[in-house]
Amino acid sequence: MLLKAIFRPVFLAFALSAKIKRRLGLYTATYFHRARLARVGKGCLFQPGVRFANPAVVKIGRDCYFWRGCEASAEIGDAPLMIGDHVQINRDVHLDVTGGLSIGAGTLISEEAVIYTHDHGSDPRSRPTPMGKFIGSHVWIGMRAVILPQCRRIGEGAIIGAGAVVTKDVPAGVTVAGNPARIVATGTAVEVAA
Repeated sequence: MLLKAIFRPVFLAFALSAKIKRRLGLYTATYFHRARLARVGKGCLFQPGVRFANPAVVKIGRDCYFWRGCEASAEIGDAPLMIGDHVQINRDVHLDVTGGLSIGAGTLISEEAVIYTHDHGSDPRSRPTPMGKFIGSHVWIGMRAVILPQCRRIGEGAIIGAGAVVTKDVPAGVTVAGNPARIVATGTAVEVAA
């Protein structure tokens, strides 16, 4: 009992300290990105460890959240990254913005998803060919999904299943899954709610 009475305040102080450190890291990273990016809307938050290769061409809407390890990079050029309001990009997502990338409002990109906007053809050492990509509003991209450059458009309300490899455009309001991804359902919850 005596040990419990002694260590309880120490444990609480340590736990409180960790919470304060996390919150301080969140606000510091958010301040840093607000100062560097072309535009950041009100209410956006960035965890520590978020990286943007070309901050001058990044425009982000309101109330977006970026988890630790999220990265936006480009092999060549200064193509823009445009992100709408209420977008959440989770831990360790990689956004290739070589060809330009636009993400619609209310979209959620799950952990470790990868989105490519350039292609090297059959020679990985060749100069990349930029291929722009538009992701519609209220899209949900599942964990570890890979969106290849040949997919130029993902329609509004689409769902990309976890682990899917998307090789072509995805129509609005469908669910795709598999490798290569194919339509497995139509009429998503977003359409029903609208």
